[in-house]
Amino acid sequence: MDIQSITGAMGKAPSLPDKSSNKPGNFAALVSQYVQETNQENKASGKASLDLALGKSENVSETLLAMQKSKVSFQLMLSARNKLVNAYREVMRMQV
Repeated sequence: MDIQSITGAMGKAPSLPDKSSNKPGNFAALVSQYVQETNQENKASGKASLDLALGKSENVSETLLAMQKSKVSFQLMLSARNKLVNAYREVMRMQV
């Protein structure tokens, strides 16, 4: 297995938004984008495992890579959500 196929299978890392565009609602759009990307990773993982199970694909390593990408993406999204919920709770506990 060569490096080119591994880097090609990994895809592109999500890009950060431009800091010059500090418009309201950018955070919500960013979160929405990451949720959609996580959903796409999950769908790709499901399709890859289904193709492997049905015999349409014989590449186990690509299937496992898609499953791991989906898992890591979901764990990252879940961690970010937990941090946001904890920050919200801290703000709500503040004395005015």
